[in-house]
Amino acid sequence: MSEQFRFEQYDALIFDMDGTLVDSMPLHLDAWEETSAEFGLPFDRAQLNEFGGIPTRKIVAILAEQHGLDIDVDAFTRRKVALYLEHIDKVSVFPAMWELVKRCHGKVPMGIGTGSSREHALHILKNTGLDAYIPVLVSADDIDNHKPHPDTFLKVAELLGANPANCLVFEDTQIGLQAGRAAGMETVLALEGELYQR
Repeated sequence: MSEQFRFEQYDALIFDMDGTLVDSMPLHLDAWEETSAEFGLPFDRAQLNEFGGIPTRKIVAILAEQHGLDIDVDAFTRRKVALYLEHIDKVSVFPAMWELVKRCHGKVPMGIGTGSSREHALHILKNTGLDAYIPVLVSADDIDNHKPHPDTFLKVAELLGANPANCLVFEDTQIGLQAGRAAGMETVLALEGELYQR
């Protein structure tokens, strides 16, 4: 899968979480679909998937404006989160990513930069055992400017003491890849745990 990458040459490896390290995106999207139906918001699964990395409340506001709808963002967010949390314990790590993380553990510093809340991210990391391998987490709660802004990934690099120009970002969405590039980092597209491009 990843033989063309010499991971040890990097100061740090920085991972997005949902859809990159773990298979949680379908659960997020299912919760989105149900909540959108309840609130009368048009739902487009592919579009929502591309918004991965942006916190729910920001996405709701963007979509409501796009469709000219007056939606209670807080109520929508609470409902979507509640539906997602009903299934959060089903989340698992993509096997290829587990292999990569275990192989690089102790050799290259690793961190996570996610658009999820700190509480949900910590729950997944603890539940999957990733917390024992990846010590640094920057969540939606830790910064103001979310992806596609570079702040999430720059914060991870700072906490790891890494030079951003020598970090490799793993992402599953164009918005995430954009954030990595904006941070001056190398990026790689990771879909279902498989790496596809530099």
